[in-house]
Amino acid sequence: MLTALAVTAVGFVALTLKLFRYPSTGTPTAADAVVMLAGGGDRVDKAVELGVDRGLAPIVVFSAQYVPDQHVWAARPCNESGRLVMKDTEALCFQPDPATTRGEIRQIAQMADERGWDSLIVVASTDQITRARMLLGRCWDGEAQFVGVPHSQPFIWRVAYEWGATLKALTIKRGC
Repeated sequence: MLTALAVTAVGFVALTLKLFRYPSTGTPTAADAVVMLAGGGDRVDKAVELGVDRGLAPIVVFSAQYVPDQHVWAARPCNESGRLVMKDTEALCFQPDPATTRGEIRQIAQMADERGWDSLIVVASTDQITRARMLLGRCWDGEAQFVGVPHSQPFIWRVAYEWGATLKALTIKRGC
């Protein structure tokens, strides 16, 4: 009994690390757009680096909240004039409805279909990549590369959240 419990615990830890700490990613290559999912960590800087500094896509899309009383977006580049500074890279911003990863993915898939995009680079927190990949695969048929950034919250809190959200996506909310 103790051995079975130990094997189960080791398996759970290994699966947690594989899914949420070290998900499958690679070195991104050119794509139709870089898309940043909202959340903690240096996502904005990574999306700008990939799209503008490295020139991997002509458009960088930011999922961000708009703060109406301050007339600003939560993602810094959204407050500029539609072009990212010193480059000819277009900045698109949208507020997901609902404000969830599922809501973001649905709108990104719709945007990709409308604009005829075949490939995306998706920037998310590392712990979110597994779930974002699964959701995007349900909503869109194109090629997606994922780039992770460390989340600003402690990993243990992110793991608890992602396990719950991933299990929900696998069982209750199985559609796009």
